Formats: sequence, C-alpha cells, structure tokens
Amino acid sequence: MQHIAEGLNNKQFEAIEAECNDEICQIEVSSNDEIGVSAKAYNQLLDALLKSHEVETVFNKFSIVMSENLDLEKLSSKTLSLLIDSTNFEAAAILISKKGELTVAASEGIMSADTLVKHDVVLKSVKDTLSTKLTLPKNINLDGVLTQFQPSEVFIKPIEFKGISLGVLIAATGAELADERTELLAKLFSRSIGLAINNAIIHSKFQKLAAIDGLTSIYNRRFGMERLKEDFVRAVRDGNNMSVAMVDIDTFKSVNDTYGHLVGDKAIKLVADIITEALREGDIVIRYGGDEFLMILHGASIKNAIKICERIRHQVRDSIIQECERQIRLTVSIGLVSFPEVSAKTEIDLVHKADKALYQAKENGRDQVGLLSPEAMTEV
Repeated sequence: MQHIAEGLNNKQFEAIEAECNDEICQIEVSSNDEIGVSAKAYNQLLDALLKSHEVETVFNKFSIVMSENLDLEKLSSKTLSLLIDSTNFEAAAILISKKGELTVAASEGIMSADTLVKHDVVLKSVKDTLSTKLTLPKNINLDGVLTQFQPSEVFIKPIEFKGISLGVLIAATGAELADERTELLAKLFSRSIGLAINNAIIHSKFQKLAAIDGLTSIYNRRFGMERLKEDFVRAVRDGNNMSVAMVDIDTFKSVNDTYGHLVGDKAIKLVADIITEALREGDIVIRYGGDEFLMILHGASIKNAIKICERIRHQVRDSIIQECERQIRLTVSIGLVSFPEVSAKTEIDLVHKADKALYQAKENGRDQVGLLSPEAMTEV
C-alpha cells in the first residue's frame, strides 16, 4: 500500500504498472473477517486504479496524435491504429462528410471500406447524430485485410464539432466482445476527434487556397514550381519521360488595351479551362505568369505531348469570347520540350528550354507548337 501511495504522490504510474502484478501488489484474501474484507476492497481499488491509468495512458497518446497531425488522412489513420491496438476492436474506419456525401478518410482491417459510405445504418447515424451498436449473428463473415473474421459487434459513433456532423467512426469486434474499457475508449475517441478533424479540414482548405490561383482555379507559380521540382527529381530517378510546355496567349496586350482587363481576365480563364480539359489524369497546369501557363505532362513522350499541345491550340483558336456585339478570337503559341530527349540538369533548365521553344514559335508566326532545334536540345 505504501508503494502504491508513493507512486500516486510522485505520479509514477509507469513504475506501478510495470511492478504491480498479482504477486507483488495484490493482497491475498484468506478470510471473511474485517481483514479479508479490507484486502478484497484494496484489490478492487488497485484494479480500478490501474484500469483508469490504462485509459489515461491511451488517451494521452491520442491527444498527441490529434495535436501533431493536421493532415486528415494521417490523423485518421493514426487514430484508428491506436484505437485497435488499445482495445478489442479488430477493424475500424473513419468516414468524413464532404458536401453532403461520405468519403473514407482511413480504414484498417476492412478490404472494401468504400461500401460503408452507402450503408443505410451508417447514413442514418450520421444524419441523426446518434450512436448505434449492432450485435451480429455468428454466421456472418467480413473480409479483413489478410483473412475473414466473424464480427461480434459493430459500433457506429458520430463525429461532431459544435453540433455539426463531420462524419462517423465505425469499429467492429471479432471473437472477443467489447469490454467496458473498449466501449469507453470508442466513446472518448469519437467525442474528442471532432475538434482535430475540423482543424485538419480548415488546414486543408488554407493549403488549397495558398496553392491555387484565384482567377483560374489552377496551381499558382510558387506551388507549381515546387511540384515541378519534385516531379523532375522523380523522373530522373525512375528514368521516366516528362514533357514540359509553355503556353502563351498571342497578342494578349492588345486584347487588354482594346477591350479592357475584364475581357483579358475572361481570355485567361478560357485558355486555362481549355488546357485543364485537355490534360490527362495526373498532368498539371500552372499559371506561370499573367497570360502564360506551364504544363507538366507526366510520362509523355515528345510525340504524345505534341498531340496534346495541338489539341489545345486548335480548341483555343475555335473558341469565341462574346463581348457585346463583338466576337473575340484568340490563339496561343506553345513551346514544348521533353525529357530525356532534351538534356537538363534541373527543372529550371527544362522551363528555360520550353521558354526558348515558345520564343521560336512566336518568331515563326505564332499560333503553333514550337520545338527546340537539335543544337538547343543538347545545351545545358
């Protein structure tokens, strides 16, 4: 008892947990007299203390996870790992509500977590913000990550922040039923994670705002160049093709001078939309300057890149901006280079060479795709 008291006074819970096994800390109950009753009560008190400390330890770890992770997927994934490691749950998922629809932020132990977002019970729990516990028959199997297991219970816990539904925590037990500690931690996690998820969502929105150009809704130059740097390093390392194209609106200054900046903005937006629609999945377009755009075409050879650029050029030429009774037509010139056909030590070298190819397209009469001369292709 003195050992426990010293630990409490010094808050050395880890030491108590390590040293307190049945032989050391538990008192043998050998009678039904006052001493036996006191010993039994002491053992119950000690057991309650250690269980409380276990919950506190897990929740402290959970608090660290919440405070250190602003990325929604990392936050959700680490939360699930901690929950499963600390409880009788064998599988779990966190679903987040985005624009009225549920998406899977993270899952563990579930092969087809995407099917949960359309489940009636889950949708009702999110809508009504009510916790649900399902006890399942023994003959139902769920697909786990490595094998099938028979779920005993499924807990559905809404995730809220200031009365607003953010999503839902789903957790399932297997052969071992949820004990009091497991249910308590599920309740604590679902109640506390709402603030962290809300912070992660806000952080993601700010990150997106910092990376996106306000007029065109494509990547801005600062973020885009960082992305180009990463992609170029990856292309060099993996030996993959990567094409870079600089797109410039022909005689854009005269459009601004003649029709005003509002029409100029319409022209920039139109070209940005055409480029975005023409690109393949995974390709990137950046607003490089006022009326200049930079395209990053992953894995595209020069032949494939030319097809994409020509498609963009023709679509711009065939489009019309209606301004009052006047129809305004645009053209673009494009400078294209492809790595490793064009030698480059850095991503900046590629951009400079794409700019040279653009200059050649302008010099040759505009409204065309410009390629570097063989001599310029090997310059570094």
